Amino acid sequence: MPCYNTSGGFLSAPIEQVLDNADAALARGIGGIKIKVGQPDTTADLRRVQAVREHLGADTALMVDANQQWDRATAQRFGRTLEQFRLTWIEEPLDAHDAEGHAALAASLDTPVATGEMLTSAEEHTRLIDAGAADFVQPDAPRVGGITPFLRVMALADHKALSLAPHFAMEVHLHLAASYPGTAWVEHFEWLEPLFNERLELSEGRMRVPDRPGLGLSLSDRAAAWTVDRCEFSVTDRAAVAVPG
Repeated sequence: MPCYNTSGGFLSAPIEQVLDNADAALARGIGGIKIKVGQPDTTADLRRVQAVREHLGADTALMVDANQQWDRATAQRFGRTLEQFRLTWIEEPLDAHDAEGHAALAASLDTPVATGEMLTSAEEHTRLIDAGAADFVQPDAPRVGGITPFLRVMALADHKALSLAPHFAMEVHLHLAASYPGTAWVEHFEWLEPLFNERLELSEGRMRVPDRPGLGLSLSDRAAAWTVDRCEFSVTDRAAVAVPG
């Protein structure tokens, strides 16, 4: 599946570090780069996006994520300014629950709009999708309640011919994105890697779906060592239950 990296583009990193992080991600086999925007001064955001686009060249996928920092007027004005950079999408330009505002923005900009990661149920995604609020829907399986409600969101998105870009948890979302009939991207975050013995394979801009059973992952000894206490309880049978710290 096509994949992009987010963890190297936070606002806390100076632009020189963002560029170095982007080079490292692409060298690992990742296909796109997402950076954060949404500073009080939009000219600072503009300089940041311009620097990354010039560094990557015109052919590498580039996304920006405002993390709900703009009001409708700012999103409209700055969204038009960003058209020149041929972004793959603008993510969460508005409050996560402003379906109407996102819909108006998606209808007026050439750049696709992505949102949905903060929603907590399939029902909330239904409102988003029915409003036409996103070109890329970004459900988060742990946040919406697991794989089953995520599949409901996928079915709704497919019915509207939308693209899919699940939020975080690539270890779960890789499999789900691979089953989506339309365009889909997987977000690369290495933060959860210490939990597992296996690593997902990256090459030529894509994340490879493992052929191991289930999600293809097993808990690492390091993660198991994080268990700090145990207790016993009884329902019908007694069982020892690990309590994570």
